[in-house]
Amino acid sequence: KVIGELIAYAHDTQHEKIIRGCALALAMTMFRREEEAESLIQQMILDKDPIIRYGACWTIALAYVGTSQNAAIKRLLHISVSDV
Repeated sequence: KVIGELIAYAHDTQHEKIIRGCALALAMTMFRREEEAESLIQQMILDKDPIIRYGACWTIALAYVGTSQNAAIKRLLHISVSDV
């Protein structure tokens, strides 16, 4: 429920600081929740707002922290060179 509300609020507001706060809050709610975070990560990566896509990177980082999964690192590297 919180995830849906944060995404909706981030889309409704025009304030960059609030959008960034929502994106980071979404990332923090997915701390060490790899399986559950996947659908949210996909949704955030495909968003038109660059700040929410930035939050997707944080979501990947926090969801996979301490797991030593190369797939997460590859994904972050791909985003860093392809998101323009």
